Amino acid sequence: ATPAAYGYSAYGQTPSGETPGESPHPHTPMTPGWGQQGHMGPGGSGQTPWDPATPATPATPGSELGGGGRGTAQAKNWSIKNIEVRVVSGEFIDKVGIVTEILGAESRVKLHSGDVTVVPAEDLEAAPPQKNSNVIILQGDLANATGKLIGIDGRDGIVKMDLNSDIKIVDMPSLAIHCPP
Repeated sequence: ATPAAYGYSAYGQTPSGETPGESPHPHTPMTPGWGQQGHMGPGGSGQTPWDPATPATPATPGSELGGGGRGTAQAKNWSIKNIEVRVVSGEFIDKVGIVTEILGAESRVKLHSGDVTVVPAEDLEAAPPQKNSNVIILQGDLANATGKLIGIDGRDGIVKMDLNSDIKIVDMPSLAIHCPP
C-alpha cells in the first residue's frame, strides 16, 4: 500500500509531523499509520495494519499459539493422539501413520507400514482430510470436538459435529483425520 493509503501524502512524513528521532513517542518515526484508528494491529498496538482474515503462516495447526518450529528453544507439540499424520522430514519422510502417544515435544507414530517411531512435532503435519473423513478439530473454540467432513469449499471444511449433529464451518488446516482406537 502507498503512504497515502495510510493517511500520508509523502514518504518520510512522521505521524506527528515531528523530525524523525525527536519524537517523545516510543515508535519508529516512519511507521505509516502509527496510532490511527483503523490502522492498528491487535490490541491497538500501532503495528502494521492487521486484517484478521489474513491467514497466519505457516499453516501448521497451533502455529499462532506459539507452537514453535525448527530452531525454537521451546517447541510445543500441536499433535494429539489418534490422528493421521505425515512425516515431513527425517528418516521416515513422506510416510503416513497414526499418533499413538504424546511424549513432550515428540509423538510416537505407528506408520501404515507397521513401523513405530518417535518424531518431533515440527517434523509432522496433519494428513489433510478428504470429504466423508472422520475428523477432529485441532484448535480454536471447538478444539478436540469430532465430526464428519461432509464438504470442502476452498479453505473451509463443512463438518457435521458428532455431539449434536450441528453443521460447523472450520478452517481446513485446523482439521485432522480422526482415527479412534
